[in-house]
Amino acid sequence: MTYTLQLRQRVTVLQNRYDVIGMDGGSETLLAYAQQKRLALRERITFYTDESAQVVAFTLSARNIMELVGTYDIALPTGVVLGTLRKDAVASLARSTYHLDTQQGTLVGRERTWWRPLARRAVSIASDLPWLLPLQFDFTDAQGRIVLAIERQLRLRDRYAITVNDDEFDWRVAAACAVAVDALMDR
Repeated sequence: MTYTLQLRQRVTVLQNRYDVIGMDGGSETLLAYAQQKRLALRERITFYTDESAQVVAFTLSARNIMELVGTYDIALPTGVVLGTLRKDAVASLARSTYHLDTQQGTLVGRERTWWRPLARRAVSIASDLPWLLPLQFDFTDAQGRIVLAIERQLRLRDRYAITVNDDEFDWRVAAACAVAVDALMDR
């Protein structure tokens, strides 16, 4: 069974803000609201139950201070870890690659095509122009099945379609991975 989420970014001066939307048929439900402070020593993105930012739903936090290739825990406010996301430095030289450890097992997430990451790096070396082609990540299980797909849609503000092909897969982990793809890609 498949379910779909959408991640919508709101750009502000001091923070990245995100809405995690549950898509069910024609209706939309705000599942979480996230904030990421820019230029923090230790990366921490807090997901709240709503825009009032009063109740923490879960977090995405770096284990260490100022990591270029880091390990991030997706955790409940109680400290229970739902998943761990690690960037694979060597594999990411060609295509950005992450390892996602959950209770269901390890998924490998990588950019869908080989040429877009190389073109993106070439553009970033040659100019300060933003990358316009969509980012597309597939997280696959040990059998090669796509469990989680994250696709940036071409819009003025970043918007991601998140497709989860496993009802048992925690939507909070899917949302945290999508935010990580957006917020951490340039590091």
